[in-house]
Amino acid sequence: NWGHTYYFQKDGSRLDNGFYNNWGHTYYFTGDGSLAQNTNVWAYGSQYHADNAGIVSPISIYNNKINSYIMNNNISPADITYQNVIPDVSNHVYSGTSDGKPNMIIVHETANPNDSIQGEINYERNHYNEAFVHAFVDANSIIQISTTDHEAWGAAYPANGRAVQFEQVEVYGAWNFARELVNAAYYTAFNMHKYGLTPSLAQSNGTGTLWSHHNVSQYLGGTDHTDPDGYWSRNARNYFGSGYTMSDFLQLVNYEYAKLS
Repeated sequence: NWGHTYYFQKDGSRLDNGFYNNWGHTYYFTGDGSLAQNTNVWAYGSQYHADNAGIVSPISIYNNKINSYIMNNNISPADITYQNVIPDVSNHVYSGTSDGKPNMIIVHETANPNDSIQGEINYERNHYNEAFVHAFVDANSIIQISTTDHEAWGAAYPANGRAVQFEQVEVYGAWNFARELVNAAYYTAFNMHKYGLTPSLAQSNGTGTLWSHHNVSQYLGGTDHTDPDGYWSRNARNYFGSGYTMSDFLQLVNYEYAKLS
């Protein structure tokens, strides 16, 4: 109507300022409800281009060589699978938030170059009283081992009382590293969407929704770990001749978040 295309949702409301996914593509409807076409769109912290048909693709994500590789090869995330590994943690309410729900996601890295994702899961099955996270990712899998509705013990307090936490298992080769980053970004975006969080980098005042374990050490304390900085830097340098930072990862999270939204 009125020379534009609009989308009305199941409840009859018009979709404004939102992404829509169908037919294997993503579209964006603007503030007045019209389909974005032949224009650039800034949304969820990233810039996108909408072509003549309204199909959007990321622009700013290409600023990093690894993110560009991911987009050029159409790498998509694995499905999230679940293993009941950690005993009942229903008494582990999120003690650091006012509503008992997480308000940040922490990215970890195992620092174990010789173990598999199942090996890491088996270890936490046997040592969960010492520490555990909600999930593990590698190049092929996203495996959640404990409900994200209750806190885990992966980064000390106060972070444990606020965060969904997951570990990246060390992988080798450009393809595997890129796939693992996509899986990590998707799991991050999935949980941000689940709990109504908007992707944003950790800040020194304790705000922000996307945190590395290093950010926790810097801004919240209780730990001195610096992951995943070294792992990302080493693989980015060895396989792509570039770097990779939390800002680069945020662009990937934004892209996956936009598709969910």
